Formats: sequence, C-alpha cells, structure tokens
Amino acid sequence: MSRASAPVGPALRRDRGVALVTALLVVAIATIMAVQLMGRQLYDIRRTQNLVEREQAQAYIRAAEDWSMELLVDNRREGEAVDHLNELWAQELAPPPFEGVQLLIRIEDMQSRLNLNGLVGSGGELVEAEALRLSRLFQALDVDPAIVSAVADWIDPDSEVRFPDGAEDDYYSRLDPPYRTANRPMASATELRLVRDIDDEAFSRLSPFVTALPEASTVNVNTAPPEVLRSIADGLSENDAQALIDARPIDGHPDVADFMQHDVLAGRDVAEGLLGVGSNWFLMRVEVRLGNTALRGETLLFRGDGGAARPVLRRQGFL
Repeated sequence: MSRASAPVGPALRRDRGVALVTALLVVAIATIMAVQLMGRQLYDIRRTQNLVEREQAQAYIRAAEDWSMELLVDNRREGEAVDHLNELWAQELAPPPFEGVQLLIRIEDMQSRLNLNGLVGSGGELVEAEALRLSRLFQALDVDPAIVSAVADWIDPDSEVRFPDGAEDDYYSRLDPPYRTANRPMASATELRLVRDIDDEAFSRLSPFVTALPEASTVNVNTAPPEVLRSIADGLSENDAQALIDARPIDGHPDVADFMQHDVLAGRDVAEGLLGVGSNWFLMRVEVRLGNTALRGETLLFRGDGGAARPVLRRQGFL
C-alpha cells in the first residue's frame, strides 16, 4: 500500500515563503551592488581617460609654445629687426597633423596695441605723450577720454587723486562690493574693467586695442590696426588711418622715418619715440582638441633682441 503524502502545515509554508523572499532580497542586493560597481568602474575609467587626455592636451600646448618661440627666434635671425603682417608668425598656423588631435595656433603682436602700463613712468609720474595717445584711442572708440586719469590713478603708486576725473581708494571703497586700487602696473588688460566708469560696453570696445605689458613699449606701425594708428596724432580720421595701412610696404616700413614720410602725417605732431617697426612682445593662442577634451591656451611671449624667447604669462581654460 502506498502511503499518502503528509499535508504541508502552515508553519512549513511560512518558512518556504520567508526563504523565497530572502533569496530574492539577496539577489536584488547583489544586482544593485553589481550595477553600482560597474557604474563606478565606468566612471573611474572615464575620469582617468579625461585626466590623461587633459595631460596630453597640456603637453601639446607646451609644444606649441616652444614651436612658436622657435618660429619667432628664427624670424629674428633671418632678417632685420622689422616685424610685419606678411611674415609666417602672423598667419593662422596649423602644424603637421597628429593622429586624433586638432591643433590651431595664432600669434598676435602685442606691440600692435597701446600698452596701458606705459601711461605711468618708473617714478610714478604721468607720461604725457602716452596719456594723450590713450585719450585719442578712447575718443576714437566713443569712450570718455576723461577716464584716462582714473586709469593712471589705478597704476601709479600713490593715493593722490588726479583732478578732476581720477579715482583712488576713497572712490572704490564705497562701491558694493568695495575694493582698493592696485597702485602698481596692471598684470592684465582685464584689470581695466575695475577702473572707474569702465563698464562692459566700454571694455569690449577697448580690449582689442590695449594690452598690459610688464615694461614700456613702442607701437609697431607695421602691425597696428587703424584704431591704434589714429591715436598717434590729433585729427586723424578713419580714412587717414586706412591710408597709412594701405601704404605699408609688403615687407613693412624699414624704420619710423620711412613711415613718417606719408602725406597724412605731414605737419602733424607725432611722438616718434613711441613708435617702432619691430616687436618683442607676442601673444600665442592655441586650441587643442583631443578626444573629449578641448583646451585653449594663451602665452605671453617675450623675444629679446639677442635672439632668445621666453614665456612670461600663461593662461588655460576649457573650450
């Protein structure tokens, strides 16, 4: 005779249900942990890849910097101390292609601009010829030329306000938020944005035509744009400045005396000592695209008359 199966009691059914729920809970926890581990692993892989790509992009920026300095040094070795816009450095440069890398280099002559730091001499005195030239630039760009006094106060080492339009700590300390004047040469032309009455619109007009170099410099008449050329003498119009540019020899003026022969400048009072035909200060801009990384670098370069070049200031940021 076969024995009938023993009926399953409520306690046994409850134990089996608990075991099933426990097993499902364990599987769920294990799955969640596996997903989290995989997500963390993918995150770590991507982060490491980004760090490696950024290091590589920075290496390309340094290589572009070295290449640009060598280009400028070779240019000085091969010719006279004359720089103009038909030279190789003044063109948009695309070095030989690298696998998986896009590299674009631009070099700008910073002596094609007016140097804000030239406004104040080494003894803290106002350089009248520079102030006059900067005032003309402001006027040509529809910016109040009276602001030049405030720019000079920002740079000079004292706390005395230049009458009537200067500004020192007494003015800036009452702003919200308050701050103090630098009382030293500008480290960057962007400091101009902190000067009294320089708003966003005024700064956007001025920024392409001014710079802040560590030392006094001349303006290169072979590379200066029309707006800067208008500042070298009173009464120069847009057409006059364009005529000066159109008259540039293909290899640039060999000296300032040759530049001064133009009819537009006849009889005008020009501070020839503030002009030049060569340059020592250049800004290299480079864009590097590598994988998922896109970096922009800027380096202020100084090329000495002895034929050596060195970086002075570096800036980097993501595109």
